[in-house]
Amino acid sequence: MERSTFKSEIPIYQIPGGIHPAEHKTESNQAAIQKLPLGKEFTINLKAQAGKRCLPVVSVGDKVLKGQVIAESDGIFSSYQHAPTSGTITAIEKLPIAHPSGMKDLCIRLEADSQDQWCDLKATKKYQELNREQLLARIFEAGIVGLGGASFPSHIKLQRQDGIKTLILNAAECEPYISCDDRLLQEHSKQILEGAMVIAQLYDDIEVIVGIEDNKPKAIQALVDAREACNKKNIKIAVVPTKYPSGGEKQLIQLLTGKEVPKGGLPADLGIVMHNVATCFAIYEAIIEGKPLIKRLVTLTGEGCNQPGNYWVPIGTPIHELVSATNSNRANHYIMGGPMMGFDIQNTEAGIIKATNCVIMNQQNPRDAEMACIRCGACMDACPASLLPQQLYWHAKSDEFEKAEEYDLFDCIECGACAYVCPSNIPLVQYYRYAKSSIRNQRVEKSKADKARERHEARQERLERVKREKAEKHRKAAEARRKAAEAAGQDDAKKAAVAAALARVQAKKKNQKEESS
Repeated sequence: MERSTFKSEIPIYQIPGGIHPAEHKTESNQAAIQKLPLGKEFTINLKAQAGKRCLPVVSVGDKVLKGQVIAESDGIFSSYQHAPTSGTITAIEKLPIAHPSGMKDLCIRLEADSQDQWCDLKATKKYQELNREQLLARIFEAGIVGLGGASFPSHIKLQRQDGIKTLILNAAECEPYISCDDRLLQEHSKQILEGAMVIAQLYDDIEVIVGIEDNKPKAIQALVDAREACNKKNIKIAVVPTKYPSGGEKQLIQLLTGKEVPKGGLPADLGIVMHNVATCFAIYEAIIEGKPLIKRLVTLTGEGCNQPGNYWVPIGTPIHELVSATNSNRANHYIMGGPMMGFDIQNTEAGIIKATNCVIMNQQNPRDAEMACIRCGACMDACPASLLPQQLYWHAKSDEFEKAEEYDLFDCIECGACAYVCPSNIPLVQYYRYAKSSIRNQRVEKSKADKARERHEARQERLERVKREKAEKHRKAAEARRKAAEAAGQDDAKKAAVAAALARVQAKKKNQKEESS
Protein backbone atom coordinates (compact mmCIF):
# COMPACT_ATOMS: atom_id res chain seq x y z
CA MET A 1 0.00 0.00 0.00
CA GLU A 2 0.97 3.64 -0.47
CA ARG A 3 2.74 5.18 2.52
CA SER A 4 2.30 8.71 3.81
CA THR A 5 5.27 11.08 3.80
CA PHE A 6 3.74 13.20 6.57
CA LYS A 7 6.23 13.70 9.36
CA SER A 8 4.99 12.79 12.81
CA GLU A 9 4.51 15.82 15.05
CA ILE A 10 5.76 13.99 18.14
CA PRO A 11 8.66 11.52 18.61
CA ILE A 12 7.83 7.90 17.82
CA TYR A 13 9.27 5.11 19.98
CA GLN A 14 9.61 1.37 19.36
CA ILE A 15 7.66 -1.65 20.53
CA PRO A 16 9.03 -5.20 20.80
CA GLY A 17 7.98 -7.92 18.38
CA GLY A 18 5.26 -7.39 15.84
CA ILE A 19 4.74 -8.76 12.34
CA HIS A 20 3.93 -7.55 8.82
CA PRO A 21 1.08 -9.67 7.45
CA ALA A 22 -0.42 -8.95 4.02
CA GLU A 23 -2.67 -5.92 4.51
CA HIS A 24 -5.60 -6.65 2.14
CA LYS A 25 -7.05 -3.17 2.74
CA THR A 26 -7.23 -1.88 -0.83
CA GLU A 27 -10.03 -4.33 -1.57
CA SER A 28 -12.38 -2.32 0.65
CA ASN A 29 -10.99 1.20 1.18
CA GLN A 30 -11.12 2.56 -2.37
CA ALA A 31 -14.85 3.29 -2.60
CA ALA A 32 -16.82 5.85 -0.60
CA ILE A 33 -18.88 4.75 2.39
CA GLN A 34 -22.18 3.18 1.34
CA LYS A 35 -25.49 2.48 3.03
CA LEU A 36 -27.16 -0.92 2.85
CA PRO A 37 -30.90 -1.29 2.18
CA LEU A 38 -32.86 -1.40 5.43
CA GLY A 39 -33.38 -4.99 6.58
CA LYS A 40 -36.66 -6.56 7.65
CA GLU A 41 -35.62 -7.99 11.03
CA PHE A 42 -33.01 -7.08 13.63
CA THR A 43 -31.62 -9.17 16.48
CA ILE A 44 -30.21 -7.02 19.29
CA ASN A 45 -27.98 -8.94 21.71
CA LEU A 46 -28.47 -7.72 25.30
CA LYS A 47 -24.97 -8.91 26.32
CA ALA A 48 -23.17 -7.31 23.41
CA GLN A 49 -20.85 -5.08 25.43
CA ALA A 50 -18.25 -5.54 28.11
CA GLY A 51 -19.88 -5.82 31.49
CA LYS A 52 -23.34 -6.93 32.47
CA ARG A 53 -26.34 -7.80 30.32
CA CYS A 54 -28.69 -4.86 29.84
CA LEU A 55 -32.35 -5.22 30.84
CA PRO A 56 -35.22 -5.02 28.32
CA VAL A 57 -37.76 -2.24 28.95
CA VAL A 58 -40.11 -3.25 26.12
CA SER A 59 -42.50 -6.16 25.71
CA VAL A 60 -43.45 -8.37 22.78
CA GLY A 61 -45.95 -6.51 20.63
CA ASP A 62 -44.69 -3.02 21.54
CA LYS A 63 -44.21 -0.56 18.70
CA VAL A 64 -40.99 1.44 18.93
CA LEU A 65 -39.39 4.34 17.11
CA LYS A 66 -35.86 4.56 15.76
CA GLY A 67 -33.49 5.55 18.57
CA GLN A 68 -35.94 4.63 21.34
CA VAL A 69 -34.49 2.89 24.41
CA ILE A 70 -35.36 -0.82 24.33
CA ALA A 71 -32.95 -1.99 27.07
CA GLU A 72 -31.47 -0.14 30.03
CA SER A 73 -28.14 -0.49 31.75
CA ASP A 74 -28.01 -3.00 34.59
CA GLY A 75 -26.06 -0.87 37.01
CA ILE A 76 -23.06 1.22 36.05
CA PHE A 77 -21.05 -1.46 34.19
CA SER A 78 -23.39 -1.94 31.25
CA SER A 79 -24.81 -0.05 28.28
CA TYR A 80 -28.15 1.12 26.91
CA GLN A 81 -29.55 -0.43 23.73
CA HIS A 82 -31.75 1.48 21.30
CA ALA A 83 -34.02 0.49 18.45
CA PRO A 84 -32.04 0.55 15.15
CA THR A 85 -35.24 1.44 13.24
CA SER A 86 -38.95 1.82 13.86
CA GLY A 87 -41.08 -1.29 14.06
CA THR A 88 -42.57 -3.92 16.37
CA ILE A 89 -40.94 -6.05 19.05
CA THR A 90 -41.62 -9.66 18.01
CA ALA A 91 -39.52 -11.63 20.52
CA ILE A 92 -37.49 -11.34 23.71
CA GLU A 93 -35.82 -14.72 24.03
CA LYS A 94 -32.59 -16.65 23.59
CA LEU A 95 -31.47 -16.36 19.97
CA PRO A 96 -28.20 -17.03 18.08
CA ILE A 97 -25.54 -14.43 18.84
CA ALA A 98 -22.19 -13.46 17.34
CA HIS A 99 -19.93 -15.68 19.44
CA PRO A 100 -17.27 -18.27 18.49
CA SER A 101 -19.22 -20.98 20.35
CA GLY A 102 -22.39 -20.46 18.31
CA MET A 103 -24.28 -20.14 21.58
CA LYS A 104 -27.62 -18.44 22.15
CA ASP A 105 -28.30 -15.61 24.55
CA LEU A 106 -31.09 -13.23 25.47
CA CYS A 107 -31.92 -10.95 22.54
CA ILE A 108 -34.64 -8.58 21.38
CA ARG A 109 -35.99 -9.20 17.89
CA LEU A 110 -37.41 -6.19 16.07
CA GLU A 111 -39.48 -6.35 12.89
CA ALA A 112 -39.03 -3.17 10.83
CA ASP A 113 -42.06 -1.23 9.59
CA SER A 114 -40.13 0.34 6.66
CA GLN A 115 -40.89 3.84 7.99
CA ASP A 116 -37.52 4.30 9.73
CA GLN A 117 -39.11 7.00 11.89
CA TRP A 118 -36.94 8.66 14.55
CA CYS A 119 -38.02 9.32 18.10
CA ASP A 120 -37.52 12.82 19.52
CA LEU A 121 -33.81 13.67 19.69
CA LYS A 122 -32.02 15.91 22.17
CA ALA A 123 -29.37 17.73 20.15
CA THR A 124 -26.87 20.08 21.82
CA LYS A 125 -24.94 22.37 19.50
CA LYS A 126 -23.31 24.28 22.38
CA TYR A 127 -21.95 21.34 24.33
CA GLN A 128 -19.49 23.69 26.06
CA GLU A 129 -22.42 24.86 28.21
CA LEU A 130 -22.88 21.37 29.67
CA ASN A 131 -21.00 20.40 32.80
CA ARG A 132 -19.01 17.20 33.22
CA GLU A 133 -21.83 15.21 34.82
CA GLN A 134 -24.26 16.19 32.06
CA LEU A 135 -21.85 15.20 29.29
CA LEU A 136 -21.11 11.85 30.90
CA ALA A 137 -24.83 11.23 31.38
CA ARG A 138 -25.51 11.94 27.68
CA ILE A 139 -22.72 9.56 26.63
CA PHE A 140 -24.05 6.91 29.02
CA GLU A 141 -27.66 7.23 27.88
CA ALA A 142 -26.64 7.15 24.22
CA GLY A 143 -25.19 3.67 24.72
CA ILE A 144 -21.68 4.62 23.62
CA VAL A 145 -19.06 1.89 23.99
CA GLY A 146 -15.54 1.47 22.64
CA LEU A 147 -15.90 0.78 18.92
CA GLY A 148 -12.35 -0.45 18.41
CA GLY A 149 -13.36 -3.95 19.47
CA ALA A 150 -13.39 -4.04 23.28
CA SER A 151 -16.88 -2.44 23.57
CA PHE A 152 -16.08 -1.15 27.09
CA PRO A 153 -18.74 1.38 28.19
CA SER A 154 -17.24 4.79 27.36
CA HIS A 155 -18.75 6.70 30.29
CA ILE A 156 -16.81 4.44 32.68
CA LYS A 157 -13.55 4.99 30.82
CA LEU A 158 -14.12 8.74 31.00
CA GLN A 159 -15.13 8.74 34.68
CA ARG A 160 -11.66 9.29 36.10
CA GLN A 161 -10.55 12.91 35.89
CA ASP A 162 -7.66 13.42 38.29
CA GLY A 163 -4.24 13.10 36.70
CA ILE A 164 -5.45 12.66 33.10
CA LYS A 165 -3.27 14.83 30.87
CA THR A 166 -3.34 13.12 27.44
CA LEU A 167 -6.14 11.97 25.15
CA ILE A 168 -5.03 9.58 22.40
CA LEU A 169 -7.29 8.94 19.41
CA ASN A 170 -6.56 5.45 18.13
CA ALA A 171 -6.63 5.57 14.33
CA ALA A 172 -3.95 2.93 13.76
CA GLU A 173 -6.33 0.18 12.53
CA CYS A 174 -3.44 -2.25 12.21
CA GLU A 175 -5.28 -5.52 11.55
CA PRO A 176 -5.41 -6.81 7.94
CA TYR A 177 -8.61 -6.39 5.85
CA ILE A 178 -10.23 -3.81 8.17
CA SER A 179 -10.52 -0.30 6.70
CA CYS A 180 -13.63 1.22 8.31
CA ASP A 181 -11.65 3.70 10.44
CA ASP A 182 -9.61 4.69 7.38
CA ARG A 183 -12.74 5.57 5.37
CA LEU A 184 -14.38 7.21 8.37
CA LEU A 185 -11.39 9.51 8.73
CA GLN A 186 -11.33 10.28 5.02
CA GLU A 187 -15.00 11.35 5.01
CA HIS A 188 -15.73 12.50 8.59
CA SER A 189 -12.49 13.81 10.11
CA LYS A 190 -14.14 17.07 11.13
CA GLN A 191 -16.83 15.29 13.15
CA ILE A 192 -14.24 12.97 14.72
CA LEU A 193 -12.14 15.91 15.90
CA GLU A 194 -15.26 17.62 17.22
CA GLY A 195 -16.05 14.43 19.15
CA ALA A 196 -12.52 14.54 20.54
CA MET A 197 -13.15 18.11 21.69
CA VAL A 198 -16.27 16.91 23.52
CA ILE A 199 -14.08 14.40 25.37
CA ALA A 200 -11.45 17.09 26.04
CA GLN A 201 -14.21 19.19 27.63
CA LEU A 202 -14.29 16.60 30.43
CA TYR A 203 -10.72 17.39 31.50
CA ASP A 204 -8.56 20.35 32.39
CA ASP A 205 -5.79 21.33 29.98
CA ILE A 206 -5.53 18.00 28.15
CA GLU A 207 -3.22 17.22 25.22
CA VAL A 208 -4.84 15.50 22.21
CA ILE A 209 -2.84 13.15 19.95
CA VAL A 210 -4.08 11.18 16.95
CA GLY A 211 -2.06 7.98 16.46
CA ILE A 212 -2.27 6.62 12.92
CA GLU A 213 -0.24 4.22 10.77
CA ASP A 214 1.56 5.54 7.71
CA ASN A 215 -0.42 3.28 5.34
CA LYS A 216 -3.37 5.72 5.43
CA PRO A 217 -2.12 8.78 3.51
CA LYS A 218 -5.59 10.03 2.52
CA ALA A 219 -6.89 9.75 6.07
CA ILE A 220 -3.82 11.63 7.37
CA GLN A 221 -4.38 14.43 4.88
CA ALA A 222 -8.07 14.56 5.80
CA LEU A 223 -7.07 14.96 9.47
CA VAL A 224 -4.67 17.77 8.63
CA ASP A 225 -7.34 19.57 6.57
CA ALA A 226 -10.01 19.10 9.25
CA ARG A 227 -7.68 20.40 11.93
CA GLU A 228 -7.07 23.55 9.92
CA ALA A 229 -10.75 23.99 9.09
CA CYS A 230 -11.77 23.59 12.74
CA ASN A 231 -8.80 25.61 13.98
CA LYS A 232 -7.82 22.80 16.36
CA LYS A 233 -4.11 23.51 16.36
CA ASN A 234 -3.69 21.89 19.78
CA ILE A 235 -4.32 18.46 18.21
CA LYS A 236 -1.11 16.66 17.24
CA ILE A 237 -0.91 14.01 14.54
CA ALA A 238 1.47 11.13 15.23
CA VAL A 239 2.28 8.87 12.29
CA VAL A 240 3.70 5.48 13.23
CA PRO A 241 5.25 2.82 10.97
CA THR A 242 2.83 0.15 9.80
CA LYS A 243 3.32 -2.97 11.90
CA TYR A 244 0.87 -5.32 13.54
CA PRO A 245 -0.27 -4.93 16.36
CA SER A 246 0.65 -1.26 16.71
CA GLY A 247 -3.06 -0.45 17.16
CA GLY A 248 -3.26 -2.34 20.44
CA GLU A 249 -3.93 0.05 23.31
CA LYS A 250 -0.76 -0.69 25.25
CA GLN A 251 1.35 -0.87 22.09
CA LEU A 252 0.17 2.48 20.71
CA ILE A 253 0.75 4.15 24.08
CA GLN A 254 4.30 2.81 24.08
CA LEU A 255 4.83 3.98 20.49
CA LEU A 256 3.61 7.52 21.21
CA THR A 257 4.95 8.10 24.73
CA GLY A 258 7.72 5.57 25.30
CA LYS A 259 5.90 4.51 28.48
CA GLU A 260 4.59 1.05 29.30
CA VAL A 261 1.27 0.50 31.03
CA PRO A 262 2.17 -1.21 34.32
CA LYS A 263 1.30 -4.86 34.84
CA GLY A 264 -2.30 -5.06 35.98
CA GLY A 265 -2.64 -1.32 35.47
CA LEU A 266 -4.57 0.99 33.17
CA PRO A 267 -3.58 3.81 30.79
CA ALA A 268 -5.11 6.18 33.33
CA ASP A 269 -2.26 5.23 35.67
CA LEU A 270 0.00 7.02 33.17
CA GLY A 271 -2.35 9.99 32.88
CA ILE A 272 -3.68 8.75 29.51
CA VAL A 273 -7.16 8.02 28.18
CA MET A 274 -7.54 6.42 24.74
CA HIS A 275 -10.55 6.22 22.42
CA ASN A 276 -11.03 4.81 18.97
CA VAL A 277 -11.86 7.36 16.23
CA ALA A 278 -15.20 5.62 15.59
CA THR A 279 -16.05 6.13 19.27
CA CYS A 280 -15.26 9.84 18.89
CA PHE A 281 -17.61 9.99 15.89
CA ALA A 282 -20.34 8.26 17.92
CA ILE A 283 -19.83 10.76 20.77
CA TYR A 284 -20.12 13.61 18.26
CA GLU A 285 -23.44 12.24 17.01
CA ALA A 286 -24.69 11.59 20.54
CA ILE A 287 -23.92 15.08 21.89
CA ILE A 288 -24.15 17.40 18.87
CA GLU A 289 -26.98 15.63 17.02
CA GLY A 290 -28.62 13.78 19.91
CA LYS A 291 -28.43 10.39 18.14
CA PRO A 292 -27.82 7.27 20.22
CA LEU A 293 -25.48 4.54 18.98
CA ILE A 294 -27.73 2.48 16.68
CA LYS A 295 -25.40 1.95 13.72
CA ARG A 296 -21.73 1.55 12.99
CA LEU A 297 -19.38 1.49 10.01
CA VAL A 298 -18.50 -2.09 9.04
CA THR A 299 -15.91 -3.33 6.53
CA LEU A 300 -17.39 -6.10 4.35
CA THR A 301 -14.60 -7.86 2.52
CA GLY A 302 -12.91 -11.18 1.74
CA GLU A 303 -12.43 -13.33 -1.33
CA GLY A 304 -16.07 -14.42 -1.15
CA CYS A 305 -17.46 -10.86 -0.97
CA ASN A 306 -18.65 -9.62 -4.37
CA GLN A 307 -19.05 -5.97 -3.33
CA PRO A 308 -16.32 -5.24 -0.78
CA GLY A 309 -16.42 -1.86 0.89
CA ASN A 310 -17.43 0.00 4.03
CA TYR A 311 -21.10 0.23 4.89
CA TRP A 312 -23.24 1.88 7.51
CA VAL A 313 -24.97 -1.05 9.20
CA PRO A 314 -27.70 -0.79 11.88
CA ILE A 315 -26.90 -2.66 15.11
CA GLY A 316 -28.65 -6.02 15.11
CA THR A 317 -28.58 -6.56 11.33
CA PRO A 318 -28.28 -10.35 10.77
CA ILE A 319 -25.11 -11.53 9.03
CA HIS A 320 -27.11 -13.18 6.24
CA GLU A 321 -28.53 -9.74 5.35
CA LEU A 322 -24.97 -8.50 4.76
CA VAL A 323 -24.23 -11.54 2.62
CA SER A 324 -27.34 -11.00 0.50
CA ALA A 325 -26.87 -7.23 0.18
CA THR A 326 -23.36 -7.72 -1.24
CA ASN A 327 -24.34 -10.66 -3.48
CA SER A 328 -21.83 -12.84 -1.65
CA ASN A 329 -23.82 -16.07 -1.52
CA ARG A 330 -20.85 -18.12 -2.76
CA ALA A 331 -19.10 -17.49 0.56
CA ASN A 332 -19.48 -20.18 3.22
CA HIS A 333 -17.00 -19.08 5.89
CA TYR A 334 -17.50 -15.87 7.84
CA ILE A 335 -15.20 -14.12 10.30
CA MET A 336 -16.35 -11.30 12.55
CA GLY A 337 -13.45 -8.92 13.10
CA GLY A 338 -10.05 -9.26 11.47
CA PRO A 339 -8.24 -12.48 10.55
CA MET A 340 -5.87 -12.12 13.51
CA MET A 341 -8.22 -11.44 16.44
CA GLY A 342 -11.63 -12.17 14.93
CA PHE A 343 -13.65 -15.38 15.25
CA ASP A 344 -15.67 -17.67 13.03
CA ILE A 345 -19.40 -16.97 12.85
CA GLN A 346 -21.32 -20.17 13.45
CA ASN A 347 -24.82 -18.90 12.65
CA THR A 348 -25.63 -16.16 10.12
CA GLU A 349 -28.92 -15.46 11.94
CA ALA A 350 -26.83 -13.61 14.56
CA GLY A 351 -26.97 -9.84 14.41
CA ILE A 352 -23.99 -7.51 14.33
CA ILE A 353 -23.06 -5.88 17.63
CA LYS A 354 -21.47 -2.55 18.53
CA ALA A 355 -17.99 -4.12 18.40
CA THR A 356 -18.45 -5.46 14.85
CA ASN A 357 -15.97 -3.51 12.74
CA CYS A 358 -15.52 -6.11 9.98
CA VAL A 359 -17.09 -9.20 8.45
CA ILE A 360 -14.79 -11.26 6.24
CA MET A 361 -16.58 -13.51 3.76
CA ASN A 362 -14.50 -16.40 2.45
CA GLN A 363 -14.80 -19.79 0.92
CA GLN A 364 -13.84 -22.37 3.50
CA ASN A 365 -10.27 -23.62 3.20
CA PRO A 366 -9.08 -26.62 5.22
CA ARG A 367 -6.71 -25.56 7.98
CA ASP A 368 -3.18 -26.93 7.84
CA ALA A 369 -2.72 -29.68 10.40
CA GLU A 370 -1.24 -28.75 13.76
CA MET A 371 2.21 -30.23 14.29
CA ALA A 372 4.55 -30.53 17.23
CA CYS A 373 6.38 -27.47 18.54
CA ILE A 374 9.97 -27.36 17.25
CA ARG A 375 11.08 -24.74 19.80
CA CYS A 376 12.22 -22.33 17.11
CA GLY A 377 11.48 -19.21 19.20
CA ALA A 378 9.76 -17.34 16.35
CA CYS A 379 6.71 -16.76 18.55
CA MET A 380 8.85 -15.08 21.20
CA ASP A 381 10.39 -12.73 18.64
CA ALA A 382 6.94 -11.76 17.32
CA CYS A 383 5.27 -11.17 20.71
CA PRO A 384 4.56 -7.42 21.21
CA ALA A 385 4.05 -7.94 24.95
CA SER A 386 7.54 -9.47 25.44
CA LEU A 387 6.09 -12.74 26.73
CA LEU A 388 7.29 -16.32 26.25
CA PRO A 389 4.49 -17.82 24.10
CA GLN A 390 6.14 -21.24 23.94
CA GLN A 391 6.14 -21.60 27.73
CA LEU A 392 2.59 -20.35 27.94
CA TYR A 393 1.60 -22.93 25.33
CA TRP A 394 3.17 -25.84 27.25
CA HIS A 395 1.57 -24.83 30.55
CA ALA A 396 -1.84 -24.12 28.99
CA LYS A 397 -1.80 -27.44 27.15
CA SER A 398 -0.88 -29.29 30.36
CA ASP A 399 -3.51 -27.44 32.44
CA GLU A 400 -0.72 -25.99 34.59
CA PHE A 401 -2.59 -22.76 35.04
CA GLU A 402 -0.66 -21.44 38.03
CA LYS A 403 2.59 -21.73 36.08
CA ALA A 404 0.95 -20.04 33.08
CA GLU A 405 0.00 -17.13 35.33
CA GLU A 406 3.57 -16.96 36.57
CA TYR A 407 4.57 -16.37 32.93
CA ASP A 408 2.12 -13.41 32.77
CA LEU A 409 -0.64 -15.16 30.83
CA PHE A 410 -3.07 -12.29 31.38
CA ASP A 411 -0.65 -9.80 29.81
CA CYS A 412 -1.29 -11.57 26.49
CA ILE A 413 -3.42 -9.32 24.26
CA GLU A 414 -4.41 -12.27 22.03
CA CYS A 415 -3.18 -10.49 18.91
CA GLY A 416 -2.32 -13.76 17.17
CA ALA A 417 1.17 -12.67 16.04
CA CYS A 418 2.68 -15.78 17.62
CA ALA A 419 0.29 -18.13 15.81
CA TYR A 420 0.87 -16.27 12.54
CA VAL A 421 4.62 -16.97 12.55
CA CYS A 422 4.41 -20.50 13.99
CA PRO A 423 5.84 -22.97 11.43
CA SER A 424 3.99 -25.83 13.16
CA ASN A 425 0.57 -24.22 12.63
CA ILE A 426 -0.19 -24.35 16.36
CA PRO A 427 -3.28 -22.24 17.21
CA LEU A 428 -1.48 -20.70 20.16
CA VAL A 429 -4.07 -18.05 21.00
CA GLN A 430 -6.75 -20.72 21.37
CA TYR A 431 -4.65 -22.40 24.05
CA TYR A 432 -4.20 -19.07 25.85
CA ARG A 433 -7.91 -18.32 25.70
CA TYR A 434 -8.64 -21.79 27.05
CA ALA A 435 -6.23 -21.24 29.95
CA LYS A 436 -7.63 -17.78 30.71
CA SER A 437 -11.23 -18.97 30.68
CA SER A 438 -10.32 -21.96 32.87
CA ILE A 439 -8.60 -19.69 35.39
CA ARG A 440 -11.57 -17.32 35.39
CA ASN A 441 -13.95 -20.23 35.90
CA GLN A 442 -11.80 -21.52 38.76
CA ARG A 443 -11.87 -18.06 40.34
CA VAL A 444 -15.65 -17.93 39.97
CA GLU A 445 -16.01 -21.39 41.52
CA LYS A 446 -13.60 -20.46 44.32
CA SER A 447 -15.54 -17.26 44.92
CA LYS A 448 -18.78 -19.25 45.07
CA ALA A 449 -17.19 -21.77 47.44
CA ASP A 450 -15.81 -18.98 49.64
CA LYS A 451 -19.20 -17.31 49.76
CA ALA A 452 -20.89 -20.64 50.53
CA ARG A 453 -18.38 -21.28 53.33
CA GLU A 454 -18.93 -17.76 54.67
CA ARG A 455 -22.70 -18.29 54.57
CA HIS A 456 -22.31 -21.68 56.34
CA GLU A 457 -20.03 -20.20 58.99
CA ALA A 458 -22.38 -17.26 59.44
CA ARG A 459 -25.31 -19.67 59.81
CA GLN A 460 -23.43 -21.78 62.34
CA GLU A 461 -22.47 -18.66 64.27
CA ARG A 462 -26.09 -17.51 64.13
CA LEU A 463 -27.34 -20.88 65.43
CA GLU A 464 -24.72 -20.86 68.18
CA ARG A 465 -25.68 -17.31 69.08
CA VAL A 466 -29.37 -18.22 69.21
CA LYS A 467 -28.50 -21.26 71.33
CA ARG A 468 -26.43 -19.13 73.69
CA GLU A 469 -29.17 -16.49 73.86
CA LYS A 470 -31.78 -19.15 74.65
CA ALA A 471 -29.57 -20.69 77.33
CA GLU A 472 -28.95 -17.27 78.85
CA LYS A 473 -32.66 -16.53 78.71
CA HIS A 474 -33.45 -19.82 80.46
CA ARG A 475 -30.76 -19.16 83.07
CA LYS A 476 -32.15 -15.72 83.79
CA ALA A 477 -35.67 -17.12 84.00
CA ALA A 478 -34.55 -19.85 86.43
CA GLU A 479 -32.69 -17.28 88.51
CA ALA A 480 -35.76 -15.10 88.58
CA ARG A 481 -37.90 -18.05 89.71
CA ARG A 482 -35.39 -18.95 92.42
CA LYS A 483 -35.34 -15.42 93.72
CA ALA A 484 -39.09 -15.31 93.58
CA ALA A 485 -39.27 -18.56 95.52
CA GLU A 486 -36.80 -17.28 98.10
CA ALA A 487 -38.71 -14.05 98.37
CA ALA A 488 -41.93 -16.02 98.75
CA GLY A 489 -40.32 -18.20 101.50
CA GLN A 490 -39.17 -15.13 103.40
CA ASP A 491 -42.64 -13.64 103.25
CA ASP A 492 -44.17 -16.85 104.62
CA ALA A 493 -41.66 -16.89 107.51
CA LYS A 494 -42.48 -13.29 108.35
CA LYS A 495 -46.18 -14.00 108.26
CA ALA A 496 -45.72 -17.06 110.51
CA ALA A 497 -43.66 -15.01 113.01
CA VAL A 498 -46.28 -12.27 113.05
CA ALA A 499 -49.05 -14.83 113.48
CA ALA A 500 -47.14 -16.49 116.35
CA ALA A 501 -46.58 -13.13 117.99
CA LEU A 502 -50.24 -12.27 117.66
CA ALA A 503 -51.17 -15.69 119.07
CA ARG A 504 -48.92 -15.10 122.05
CA VAL A 505 -50.42 -11.68 122.62
CA GLN A 506 -53.91 -13.13 122.41
CA ALA A 507 -52.98 -15.97 124.75
CA LYS A 508 -51.47 -13.51 127.25
CA LYS A 509 -54.58 -11.32 127.17
CA LYS A 510 -56.76 -14.35 127.73
CA ASN A 511 -54.67 -15.47 130.67
CA GLN A 512 -54.81 -12.00 132.20
CA LYS A 513 -58.59 -11.90 131.83
CA GLU A 514 -59.00 -15.26 133.45
CA GLU A 515 -56.82 -14.26 136.39
CA SER A 516 -58.77 -11.07 137.01
CA SER A 517 -62.02 -12.91 137.04
